[in-house]
This record gives sequence, C-alpha cells and structure tokens, in this order.
Amino acid sequence: MCGARSLHVCRRNQNGDLAPVHMLKRAAMAVITFSREMGSRGDDVARAVAERLGLRLVGRELINRAAKEAGAPEVALAEIDELGLLGVKPSAAALRLYQEKVTVVIHELAAEGNVLLVGRGGQIILAARPEVLHVRIIAPLELRLALLQAGCHVSAEVAAARIAASDAARVGFMKRHFGVRGDEPHLYGLVINMAHMDVPAAVDLVCLATARLDSKPQARDQGSRRQETEGCECR
Repeated sequence: MCGARSLHVCRRNQNGDLAPVHMLKRAAMAVITFSREMGSRGDDVARAVAERLGLRLVGRELINRAAKEAGAPEVALAEIDELGLLGVKPSAAALRLYQEKVTVVIHELAAEGNVLLVGRGGQIILAARPEVLHVRIIAPLELRLALLQAGCHVSAEVAAARIAASDAARVGFMKRHFGVRGDEPHLYGLVINMAHMDVPAAVDLVCLATARLDSKPQARDQGSRRQETEGCECR
C-alpha cells in the first residue's frame, strides 16, 4: 500500500514511488469549479481536494484581482461582505465591469490549469469546457445550522439568519449575472450531499471524478451506446 485511501489505485511514478493513479492522470491540467452552501463543509472539502491534487485554490483572490483590474475596489468589499454587514453599494457600471473581469480572469486561470475555483459562477463561465469538473457541496439545513453554531459559537437564531442571508446573496448573484439560481443539479458534474458523509469521503469522490473525467464526451457516449447494444436482452 502507498498510504493513500483504499479508494485509490496506486502505481509507481518516474521516481519509483507509489502514488494514486488519479494524481498521475489529472495533475497536469486539472480544473475544478466549486459551489457550496454555507455550513455544508464545502470550503473544507475544497481545501483538502486542492491539497491532495496539488491544485492552486482560488477564491477571494479571484474577487480581489477582478475588482483591481476593473478599478473598483469597493466591489471586492461588497462581494466579500456576503451578509451585507458593511453596507457597501457599488454602482451598476462598476458591478458590470467587475463581472466582465471575473469572466476574463476565470478563463485565464482555467487555461493555466492546475486550479480549483471557488464560487463566482465558474460553473457557468466554464460550462462549455468538457475537461472542467463542476462540483457542488450541499447539506440539510439542520446540519448546516448545527455546524455553523458550533464553528462560529453563535445561537440557533443567528446561525439561521446567516444561512438565510448567504443563500439569498448567492442566488441573487447567480440570477443577476447568469440568469440561474445556481443550485440546479444539471449545472454540475458532481453534487455531494454531506448528510451522511465526512470530508475525507467527499474528497475521495471529487478526486475520483477528476481522474475519470473524459474530455471527449462524444467518444464516451459512443462507447456507452455500444455497451448498451451488446448487453440488450431485447434482440
């Protein structure tokens, strides 16, 4: 065994060391987008996936870079202030220019590869790129409330208010810029419900999906149809 979890198949790399196959197959150009609900442990999963696969984790850095290039630092404050505590209200023109820069930056980062993008509509902006894995992490409201209470040491009422504000802000962002809610399953290649799953198990699933991701869906579909035909019992 190479010390990886049992889900991983191990092979020897060029140095003669054993390593998980998924790391050998996808480390060169892996690109993953991450969407998550507040309190779902999605940030923990994203960090662990990035660490395991050796990916650059980009979240708030993306907001700051796009706002700087748009010449609108107030937009960065507004975007980071998901709960609306600062009361920053950028102009419509600043928001529009900022979003244009977000799109450009996301495409640039994806072209570089080896990156995990958290939020900002990456699942929409990169939807046409079959080599990108789009992941969403969700959890039941009861679990989200309990985790937020424990992690932030707040009351149930405060936790519920924060989650409601976060959900509304994220849906509002997606509707405003992309015309979708952002929680539609068809936007993602992998949706993980953390109700009965811990972070390491979720990381395993994301890494396995990354390893199996096929950048040639047409060939994959043709192969599936052949298998269906060969296995058909109606001939």
